[in-house]
Amino acid sequence: MPTWGGWKADQSKPRDGDTEAGDQSYRTLIELSPDALIVHDGQSVLLANPAMARLVGAQHHNGVVGCALADFVAPSSQALVEERIQHMHQTSPVPLADETWRRFDGSEVEVEVAAAPMPWISARAAMVIARDVTERRRLEAERETLLAEKELLMREVHHRVGNSLQLVQGMLNLQARGSGDEAVRFQLHEAAARIGTIGTLHSRLQKGSSTVECEVKAYIEGVMSDLRISLGETYKRQIVLDAGDAYGIFLKADLLVALGLIAAEGVTNSIKHGEGHIRVRVMRGGANLEMTIEDDGPGLPIGFDPLRDGQGLGMRMIASLAQSRGGKIEVGAGSRITAFLPLSGTRKDAMPNG
Repeated sequence: MPTWGGWKADQSKPRDGDTEAGDQSYRTLIELSPDALIVHDGQSVLLANPAMARLVGAQHHNGVVGCALADFVAPSSQALVEERIQHMHQTSPVPLADETWRRFDGSEVEVEVAAAPMPWISARAAMVIARDVTERRRLEAERETLLAEKELLMREVHHRVGNSLQLVQGMLNLQARGSGDEAVRFQLHEAAARIGTIGTLHSRLQKGSSTVECEVKAYIEGVMSDLRISLGETYKRQIVLDAGDAYGIFLKADLLVALGLIAAEGVTNSIKHGEGHIRVRVMRGGANLEMTIEDDGPGLPIGFDPLRDGQGLGMRMIASLAQSRGGKIEVGAGSRITAFLPLSGTRKDAMPNG
């Protein structure tokens, strides 16, 4: 029988021109495939293409045919390969697998392997396609190392920022205690409290799995927990958070700190000037992340503009924070204040449709 790459073609039956042309097309496709391809019977290689020869360092693909399959599997992957062969006919499609193969010179190569059973040849026979991913794995490992170094650096930066903010807060409080002017003491204590809030928000980032970005829901829940403690929540004035619609949205650290500052200022303002429970809702609204803060008080006048009409530093600050990040603050009916922050460039995992 004639062979191609060691594959015996059965020509016992008459073959017409179309069949011969079709066989030639399939052979050409296999020969030109950039990925290594073999057919094995569970023990030895029955067919191999030129890419397989290049992958394992053979001079010709015929040099691969007849070799034991185990010759090309590194010891670290032999158990995995045997298990896949055993269960191949029970699973369809056969999932991709990362394996380590061995070249003729003894060196090893990382491959991504796809397989399909060929039971008409034998019970353990299969076609296997392998792609060399050694370079990809090396680059992925380098990337993971760089990300870990970046994460470590960001944690150190946040730690130093937190220490510096504590120093500034202490100096402002010291200055306030030494002032004989009641109005000046009040302003200095207010400034120290805001510095403390910023420090707390930075510390909150360090508690997450990443200081580069964090999920909004988890972060804002932590911020509200801190505010309940620092502002002295009571049963008559509870801080009620609804952040379920923000699940799966990730923001960069800079935007998260801005969001936390807006939340802290809004809730603090409500504690000072509002009435009843304070309701905070964070949700996705189209291309924006929306955070609404409201209570049962009379609220601000209709048409109030935080930047133009705000008398206190807090209201002007949250408007400026939102605006500097491409967002805005809107004052709605009653005591409702809504912050809009753009979500462009953020990561969204398992986010509900909205």
